Amino acid sequence: MYFLDNAILVILSILLILASVFVVVYSLGGDRFISMDTLIDIAELIKGNYTYAIIGLAILLLSIRMLIVGLKINRNTAKTTYLVQRTDHGEVCISSETIIGLVENVSNKFTSVKNIITRVNILEGQVFIDLKGEVNPETNIPETIKDLQNKIKEHVENSTGATVGEIKVVISRVTKTMRNVKWLWG
Repeated sequence: MYFLDNAILVILSILLILASVFVVVYSLGGDRFISMDTLIDIAELIKGNYTYAIIGLAILLLSIRMLIVGLKINRNTAKTTYLVQRTDHGEVCISSETIIGLVENVSNKFTSVKNIITRVNILEGQVFIDLKGEVNPETNIPETIKDLQNKIKEHVENSTGATVGEIKVVISRVTKTMRNVKWLWG
């Protein structure tokens, strides 16, 4: 998808460059080169020609697409942070995505906690973890979450050597249980 968006961006940039050059040349006395008669002739050539209408519509749609992509990029871009540790042999950088993977590895083993979304912040060498998820109706929430927090803290600290400062857990709702359904075939 990025290749397609980049290609669209290049095409739109070229068209904007051409339009900008035209405006600059015309405003600086370029009417000697581009007369009003020439512009009227071009307008008459375009009038009634569906090919130009399709090209114009395509440019409009591409522009709208790039506007939407631009707005999404600004809103959804997650900043990757790194946990930097120094060793005798050099520097080790562990990304926040790596820590998210470690957290998800532990949380996936808890069958009573579902649909967990993980966020990690790294501040001054400490890891802060935010979890949001759902639980089964039969779950003892305080006991299960305490066990989950302990296991995540232990796993992340053992794997990265960093200190886990805090693990916040938000339980957003209780999941619906799936009952055994017997299908009757007619």
